[in-house]
Amino acid sequence: MKKTIAILAVLMLLLAVLPTAAFAAEETEMIPVMVNVPEGWESPNLWAWADDGTNAFASWPGEALEELAEGWYYIYVPGYVQNVIVNANQGEDTAIQTDAIVVEAGKAVWITVAEDLSATVSYEAQLRGEIPAYVEKFVIHAYVPLSWKTVNLWAWSAPDGTNAFEAWPGEALTEGEDGWFTGKAPTWINSLIINGNEGTVQTADIAVEGKELWITVYEDLSYELSYEDPNKAVEPITVYAKVPADWAAPCCWAWSAPDGTNAFTSWPGEALTQDGDWYAIEVPGWINSVIINANEGTVQTTDLSVEVGKDVWVVVTDAENATVSYEEPAAEVTEPVTEPSEEDTQPTETPTEPQEPATGESEKKNNTGLIVGISAAAVAVLGGGTVLILKKKKK
Repeated sequence: MKKTIAILAVLMLLLAVLPTAAFAAEETEMIPVMVNVPEGWESPNLWAWADDGTNAFASWPGEALEELAEGWYYIYVPGYVQNVIVNANQGEDTAIQTDAIVVEAGKAVWITVAEDLSATVSYEAQLRGEIPAYVEKFVIHAYVPLSWKTVNLWAWSAPDGTNAFEAWPGEALTEGEDGWFTGKAPTWINSLIINGNEGTVQTADIAVEGKELWITVYEDLSYELSYEDPNKAVEPITVYAKVPADWAAPCCWAWSAPDGTNAFTSWPGEALTQDGDWYAIEVPGWINSVIINANEGTVQTTDLSVEVGKDVWVVVTDAENATVSYEEPAAEVTEPVTEPSEEDTQPTETPTEPQEPATGESEKKNNTGLIVGISAAAVAVLGGGTVLILKKKKK
């Protein structure tokens, strides 16, 4: 009996471990990418993707590289990454970015960017010492009073008090074009403080979940916390499309410009479903740009600008021509044109040949002219009747 109970206990333990093991197997392996950039490159970033179009990051210019040593930076990317672009200055200047750099998936890689933007790739360590271990992090956005000259993030785990950063006031946040400051913290933290002016002003302790969030701080140091981007709090919209007959399995690619936030993770986007005479798909309401494509993304429209928050109808004539409207275009009605039959075009009565009067030659001539005139008038009248009949048939 004891043996049976022991065996059952072992089996129960194995069953309890299996879901955890399966979950661990599904987790994406993270690989370090080390980058050395030319002097003068500020705030270097990495954009990365797989050959099938799956992006590693939500939007351009990707994620910020962290300082390592001796001019080197590092970042962790998913193991499926096969292409990268190194850029700087928030990706705003195309003159300060490399072309696409091909890398081997699943391998730690060292990339040296030269002044001419060429890049050298190596899979052998270019620096002594160990690369910092991967720590999963999440993004924190803060909107603060204009009187704050500097903005920092302080974060920790409560109640044990483990700090995410070495010393107060914590990590400096980077200001974006939209006025929001952005930084990162480890996912294990559950408390934070947003502070400014070298830590002389600050919020109260804020309890948070370890996922992307937005905090708006007011002059009186009160705050609002959201886990959805306030700038994108728009109801979903529907994109309708008509495409050429030879465009198979149409898809929609959608994003927000100029920040580059994509609605879908990889090209060619999501498939449209047929809805009567139209194809349709629901997309986030904050998008302002779309591409309609088909045949597995091998044929596509150009970038189409659309209004935020409005349903949109796209009629694609070909890859170079598409019209955008915000109301369903009226269906084109083409009435059939009926060709007139022989009966319709023939006069109903044939004029009888007038009898020649038994008179002299001069009277013949005069009467003949009169008869000709009458006949021409009759034909004209009959011809007019024929035209009227044709016009009625075309209505």
